[in-house]
Formats: sequence, C-alpha cells, structure tokens
Amino acid sequence: MLEFVVQGVVVLVVLLGIAFAAGYFTRDHISRKRREQSRRWRNYAEPEWLRASPPANTNEVTAVNEMTPLAPANGELGQMLGRWESRARTRRTG
Repeated sequence: MLEFVVQGVVVLVVLLGIAFAAGYFTRDHISRKRREQSRRWRNYAEPEWLRASPPANTNEVTAVNEMTPLAPANGELGQMLGRWESRARTRRTG
C-alpha cells in the first residue's frame, strides 16, 4: 500500500514539472509572437550595428600577408610596441 502512495506522489510531481515546463514554453512562445507583431506594426528595421558579424576576440591566427598595417608608432612606448609586434610577426612566419 505504501509503495502505491509513493508511486502516486512521484507521478504527480513529474506531471507538475511537465505542466510548469509547458507553461513557460507557452508564455515564451506567445511573448515572441506579440513582439514580432509589434515590430511589424511599427515598421521596425534592424539597425546596422546589430547585424551579426564575426566576433572581434577570436583566437584564429590570420596570415601575415592578410594583416592590416599598424598605425605609425608614437613616442617611446609606441616604438617599443612596434618592435615587439614585428618580432612576433617574424616568429610566426618562420
């Protein structure tokens, strides 16, 4: 008899979890539809800066011949950084 009660409680908890998940999914779906409809009514146009572009912080190494030239070095710090960059560039090429 006790096992039947425990199984019933477990089934109720699972059904309650499914009901909550369905409620959140339905709420999200309705909100997305409502926002899309609002954008259509207001003639929303996506701004230029929002367009998806490759992220700036990728770890991909670009070929040396594809690298953009650096701005001219200003002052001692700029010259030092320029030397470091040129050394790193020569290490990468060979």
